[in-house]
Amino acid sequence: MTTAQERWYSGEYPGIIGNVSIAFIEPTLGGGKEYRCIYEADLDVDMIVLSPGQMEDAAKEGVLEWVMNRGYSVLYDAQNYAELLSKYVTHGQSRPKMPENEFKNIVNDFYFHNIWAYKKLKRGELWSAKMCVDAYLKQRLLRMIEFYCYKVEGRDVWHDGRFIDRWADDWFLNDMKKCFAHYESEDVKTALDATHLLFEKVTRRIAEAEGYTYPERAKDCAYAFLKS
Repeated sequence: MTTAQERWYSGEYPGIIGNVSIAFIEPTLGGGKEYRCIYEADLDVDMIVLSPGQMEDAAKEGVLEWVMNRGYSVLYDAQNYAELLSKYVTHGQSRPKMPENEFKNIVNDFYFHNIWAYKKLKRGELWSAKMCVDAYLKQRLLRMIEFYCYKVEGRDVWHDGRFIDRWADDWFLNDMKKCFAHYESEDVKTALDATHLLFEKVTRRIAEAEGYTYPERAKDCAYAFLKS
């Protein structure tokens, strides 16, 4: 936590720790930026440099818990943020939440992009189609797998798919083998179809378990287009 963030991003501070071999900056939690670097051969360090306001917002919005709930250590605390962390970060497993309106929005989003990806594929835009199938759609699928495994199966799930091979059911893992494509049009279409079927299977089970109304028209619309 500091008000002198730029001295970490582009100033002299990272070099205090050691000789930096690789470094770059990317967006991160709480609206901040993350300085990621490798010192010497293989010591990688991620520095999330937040202002006091960004820190407080990240705590209250649950972002810090999402990142830190597996454990953390406070090594130096000049501004007494340990109390803030103890209030908003609970040690233990992740607890995904998905009210019905969010569930329906993600399902509609997913089926919309089924059609979008297939249109790209038909137009010969292979890169765009593959990135949609193997990146964008997979993120929506992962959200549903996480929620299902936690809420229905009672599993201890990790964020962003970490250790998914440990906590997801075998039928997920087996079906996912068909969901990723080589850089070939036919293979991308096969992966798109398989991703569609797995997503439907997972989301129908969630809807049944939670008592949610399933967006049938969205599913039927996407399915018909994929078969065209």
